[in-house]
Amino acid sequence: MYRSVLEGTRIGTWQWNVQTGETVFNERWAEIVGYTLDELAPVDINTWLGLAHPDDLPESGRLLELHFAGQLPFYDCKCRMKHKDGHWVWVHDRGRVISWTKDDKPLMMYGTHADITEQKQAELDIKASRDQFKNLLANIPGVVYQYQQWPDGRACFPYASDNIQEIYGVMPEQVKDDAAIIFNKIHPVDLAGLTQSIAQSAASLSLWQHQYRVCLDNKKTIWLSGCATPERMPDGSTLWHGYIENITNSKQHYLELERLNKEYKLSQQRLEMASETALIGFWQASLITGELWWSPVIYKIFGFDENITPSVALFKSTLHPEDRVLVAASEQRSLESGLHDVVHRIIRSDGSIRWVHELARLLPQHENPDQILVGSVQDVTERMQLQQMKDAFISTVSHELRTPLTAIKGALGLLNSGKLGQLPATMQKLMDVADSNCERLAHLINDLLDVEKLAAGKMPFNIQSLVVQAELQQAIDNLQPFASQQQVCIELQPLAERLMVQADSLRLQQVVTNLLSNAIKFSPPDTKVAVSVKRQNDDVLFQITDYGSGIPAEFHGQIFQRFAQADGSNQRQSGGTGLGLAICKELVQQMGGSIGFNSTPGKGTTFYFALPAKRVTIN
Repeated sequence: MYRSVLEGTRIGTWQWNVQTGETVFNERWAEIVGYTLDELAPVDINTWLGLAHPDDLPESGRLLELHFAGQLPFYDCKCRMKHKDGHWVWVHDRGRVISWTKDDKPLMMYGTHADITEQKQAELDIKASRDQFKNLLANIPGVVYQYQQWPDGRACFPYASDNIQEIYGVMPEQVKDDAAIIFNKIHPVDLAGLTQSIAQSAASLSLWQHQYRVCLDNKKTIWLSGCATPERMPDGSTLWHGYIENITNSKQHYLELERLNKEYKLSQQRLEMASETALIGFWQASLITGELWWSPVIYKIFGFDENITPSVALFKSTLHPEDRVLVAASEQRSLESGLHDVVHRIIRSDGSIRWVHELARLLPQHENPDQILVGSVQDVTERMQLQQMKDAFISTVSHELRTPLTAIKGALGLLNSGKLGQLPATMQKLMDVADSNCERLAHLINDLLDVEKLAAGKMPFNIQSLVVQAELQQAIDNLQPFASQQQVCIELQPLAERLMVQADSLRLQQVVTNLLSNAIKFSPPDTKVAVSVKRQNDDVLFQITDYGSGIPAEFHGQIFQRFAQADGSNQRQSGGTGLGLAICKELVQQMGGSIGFNSTPGKGTTFYFALPAKRVTIN
């Protein structure tokens, strides 16, 4: 039973033959200092002496001799012992001689050995904190005071420095005999807590420390912090010696920090939950050293064992052979653009292939000598599979529709030409409707085929130096009839005459026409659409601005997605396939540029895209 009690309380035991030095320890005794008994064998009193801190041996010897002499009923000592790992462990030894030799010398001694490292560290921390507090106290401005309270509730400030006027708004003389005027200024919510803290300090004669609020005469509320040491007086009263200081600024900062910490923890929990749900991991990599850190979700995405050490080499070993050049090119571009944005395949250890989307930012090299990328990676396999299915469906449908549509369009054109005779007026109206809808369907199929070509990388590009002025004027001239019909004015702002851009003329016309027609379509009557171009570093920046109702904020994230429509109803005011902006984005990116927009509800929208001004090599 005793053995079970000792093992349950994690106490080491020892027995020592004081005369021979023979010593017996239990396994827990050795475990406290990181050993097994077998590692310490053979065991005797020298085993303990060898592990004990040299500075603690004199005090241990002194206490032991006092116990042997009968001056102490027990041997009770706190000392340090060296752990197997090299650090010091605080232990509490207790023991007693239970048998003596015939000549009254100590013979057998039994005792316990407890690990008190945490307790001792706490004591040291408390002592350090108190020492630090005393040092701070000597330098912190505030009210130095004496506060006296009697058992019947009477209270006063026998002494208070002049700073009490700044803290409480009273003179020292006003509170020398009665402290009521100060207690009347205590914030009602804090009064009970303050009174209780004073009572507890008086009852136990313990240090009084408290923070509370005071309402000044100008209705301003300030935070105060007080600290005082109590002393019992002959008449039964308690006299505190201490100080009070104004901590309003620091308290407000602390409360704000506490609020922000709560929000941060909540945001972190939400982020971790969202990361798990959406299979989005976060990472940081150095393109120079190859060091890599990633969040736990990435282990799941890549199928790695959680004990594996992340590295750039490990990541690159997962790349699909056909996508390695794609990823390397994106990393290289990020050195100039600061953006690493690539979708590629990985091969997991079980042989399965997954699609992932990497998105990261790279700081400028002068601020980032290690070329550290910070970003995210998301498993987009399902999305890519759905996209491939959708692309295959679009390809099939568009090709299957094109042949019969061509025949229908030809037949309608023949009928409308009058070569087969003049049609009745009622029939002509129906033929016009049919021809108009046939034209819309043809545009849709052409857009679908463009999407298919772009997705498959089969869209041909003839990149050459183009005069921006001429390209814009051609697009504006082509759309002028549509603008007049919509009662919208196209305004081309002045630009450099010989401003050149590297692009495919046909594809540039397609992008400008699409953006310009959208701006006209969504502009109110009697307004204008502004077109401007300027040189921006190594790029040419095109901007097309309308002054319509703007794009709803909730639709911003979908604006360049395929089949996206801000108004999905059948009654939307402006027609369209929902593919135009998606095609524009693909065309601009494949010509080495970028595209985006700014929109303010009720004020209008600006679409912009940038293309290289200098000749570049585009794969």
